[in-house]
Amino acid sequence: MSENIIKPHLVKPMLEKIVFEKLQLPNASTMINIKPEDTIDVKKIAEDVVRVTMERRLEVSPANIMKLSVSMSIDIPVDGIEFGKLADPKEYIRASQPVRILISYISNMITNLTMNTILGPIITPPNIQE
Repeated sequence: MSENIIKPHLVKPMLEKIVFEKLQLPNASTMINIKPEDTIDVKKIAEDVVRVTMERRLEVSPANIMKLSVSMSIDIPVDGIEFGKLADPKEYIRASQPVRILISYISNMITNLTMNTILGPIITPPNIQE
């Protein structure tokens, strides 16, 4: 029955917040590491709507090179009764197709933002990194 929990809809991620700050240029011999870290919040905002808000923050080492994070949200219509019967409704939503699409939007946004930086483009994986 779980295939009927999410109702058909158009996926429309909404941009919540972008933080982009170029701090310093790295030295030519500096080893740079970039690791995406994600936070994801799943909230039922109405009987038949779940809002997912996700933030992807790049952990850049050394930290004095840049700060970058992108936060977006998506409202997902659900069958409230079936959704309530799930053993772990938040995990079900986190693994859903609309959330995978949201993550792809965020990944693309990061690529576009970093296209014209000394490091970029930075392409992050289209899946949750925790």
